[in-house]
Amino acid sequence: MTSYKQMPEELRKICTLFEKHNFTFCLFKCEHVLEGKNKNLDLLFLHETEYNYASKLLREQGFVLYLSEKVEKYKRMYLKFEKGIVTAVHLHREIAWHGVVILDKDLLFKRMKDNVPSVEDSLLIHAAHALFENFKVSELQKALLKKYRQEAKDWKYLNFQLEKKSWKKSFYRLLNNDFTVSKGNVFRAYYSRLWNDPFSVLSLMEKGMMAIVRKISLRRRGYLIALLGPNGAGKSTTKRKVLEIYEPLTNFARGQQGYYFGWKQSVIGRILSPLVNRSIKGKSVFEKVSEEKVKAFDLFQECLFVYIYGEYLFRYAFDIYPLLRKGKLIVCDRYFYDLNGQYPYSINSRILPLLPFPKPNQVFILDADIETLMKRDKTGESTRIVKSRKNLEGQREKYQKIGKKLKVIVLDNTKNFNKIEKKIVDSSWKKYVTGIQKA
Repeated sequence: MTSYKQMPEELRKICTLFEKHNFTFCLFKCEHVLEGKNKNLDLLFLHETEYNYASKLLREQGFVLYLSEKVEKYKRMYLKFEKGIVTAVHLHREIAWHGVVILDKDLLFKRMKDNVPSVEDSLLIHAAHALFENFKVSELQKALLKKYRQEAKDWKYLNFQLEKKSWKKSFYRLLNNDFTVSKGNVFRAYYSRLWNDPFSVLSLMEKGMMAIVRKISLRRRGYLIALLGPNGAGKSTTKRKVLEIYEPLTNFARGQQGYYFGWKQSVIGRILSPLVNRSIKGKSVFEKVSEEKVKAFDLFQECLFVYIYGEYLFRYAFDIYPLLRKGKLIVCDRYFYDLNGQYPYSINSRILPLLPFPKPNQVFILDADIETLMKRDKTGESTRIVKSRKNLEGQREKYQKIGKKLKVIVLDNTKNFNKIEKKIVDSSWKKYVTGIQKA
């Protein structure tokens, strides 16, 4: 247990848990973790049954699978997001990168001490990581390689491992070239390794093909959260704070973006704006459609919904969808469903229920009591919406119906801003990580 003294608490708990189950595992590339720095924990398992059981234990501890063996053979990556800290654990069943086995793990386990590789194995691991995975050497890794080269004594063992997996010449070129990785040396390392083990080509080709498929796939790879609710429910503030809480996780993954999906004209909209913004009997279009008196059928408002639908679809296609393809987390203040909540005529509209629109991954409806809605600053809200008690009461009622229709929870945002944001993140981060993994 002395090896774990300086480790961050969450990672120490994982290692202790695995020891209690008598797993045979090795911490490799973990010098930073052993010094107390909270970064990725890499664990190599001797037995595949323990590797699989360790995956089960991590899920029981609240971890979520982020990268499966479909992405890279021989390893899985699990994430946990708690109290603003991202904990990442890589489980390995072979010392391999890109599906190509680089070292004999049985020999490593015979020489390790306190679950840490020998100096010679650490030298091999970092050299292999540079040649077969990163294709470069960081300053930290260069310092480690120099240290292990000076401390290594059993060069007979080193050469045996290298000859067994056929990358000895590339290893010594790396050492003799001041630990600088060249493209030629990477090519020679892979060529020698694959010549020795031709079946590894299949794993490498499979990974390459999957990378190409993901690149050209039109599927959404990110995660879209929509915040709905009446004017003054705190959507803008909640969006900003949710993104602040999420930032450590999205920085680790694929980034994030906030988006306001309220009324905002596109280029096409600006061309048609004279028609949309014209006055009708002294009232603007948006004052007219916000009136409490609702006709059984209003052709003008039906046409207006079609126009807004086109605007929103255009913005989704060009503003949001490209970000989702890149795997980003998007938090929207308002969404298409707000048409049902903002405009009184929506309850009688024939066309609105027929208009399809891409669904968010999760929807949260924010609410507050009527007095709070009346008092809150409307900065950022559309000035075209009439602010009146009756209008806001109507909005609240309609958003309650939207919540029931979409089967989502309505969150009371009267006083508990911080609790609301925590609820949103706590109920969505696992689905977000799982969604990226499946994509």
